[in-house]
Amino acid sequence: MGTERRGIEPWPYVLAGALALMISISVAFLWVSIAHPDAVLVHDAWAVEPEVAAALRARGRAEAQRWDLAVRTRPEADGVAVEAELRDAEGRSLLAERVLVLRERPAEGGLDAEVTLMRDGDVFKGHVSLPLPGRWQLVVRAEREGALAERRVTLRGPG
Repeated sequence: MGTERRGIEPWPYVLAGALALMISISVAFLWVSIAHPDAVLVHDAWAVEPEVAAALRARGRAEAQRWDLAVRTRPEADGVAVEAELRDAEGRSLLAERVLVLRERPAEGGLDAEVTLMRDGDVFKGHVSLPLPGRWQLVVRAEREGALAERRVTLRGPG
């Protein structure tokens, strides 16, 4: 019998390398999630449910009357100018009681803000600042007689 030299078996090293790769990817995901936390949407879902149900009923009333909320945006140096007009089913202008704009940053928490638009005739106007470049979403809400018309506008911030 001769002395045979047995080769190094690669499987333990391949498995160890795969395990090390999975651990390093998990640590990278953990670091990203800690560095960029999402804002908590609501702290108590049960407490806000009546408000959500009331808003859904108000939206349903506006849809039943076929109201439309026309929204126009125009870029400005540090944000966007917003004009909103509530219209009935025939396209006639309706006077809203209040028009709000909710500024949302889908990619980052902590930058949401609410702006009340001011009435100028039948149109509501205002300025919404966009503090960072990138994607923003504006949720424009017009309230009238217990009904709520809503329009979402996605835009890019200055920069």
